[in-house]
Amino acid sequence: MRLFLTFITLLTFLVSADDHEQPKFEGLLSSEVFALDGGMELYVEKRATCNAGTTPKHFHPAAGTLVYVLDGVSQSKSTGEWKNYTTGEYWYEPTDWVHGGEADAPDLGDACTELLVVRVVDKGKKHTVFVE
Repeated sequence: MRLFLTFITLLTFLVSADDHEQPKFEGLLSSEVFALDGGMELYVEKRATCNAGTTPKHFHPAAGTLVYVLDGVSQSKSTGEWKNYTTGEYWYEPTDWVHGGEADAPDLGDACTELLVVRVVDKGKKHTVFVE
């Protein structure tokens, strides 16, 4: 009986721990990682969203991030002020720049966007860290 109760307690803890979903980005279509010289990795992601709002607060401990708008419209405050970017435009996010979850983010309404996100990261490091 004691073994059964221990098992149920452990199972309850595991299910409870799984209930707390980590923040994430919506719309990931594809993601690839390429090995580079010097212990670095190149991450390439393709994302597509509609009416996504703002992203969760986060930063990238990368050598920088380049975001290219393949189609639609997106926005960034990487220059210090909000700017809309449309098809064929791009922006750069500096290393460790905390962004996302901004209360002053302009509403893009039902706008859709397709992005190509490229970043270089030290091998073994996370490319995105979410902030509480």
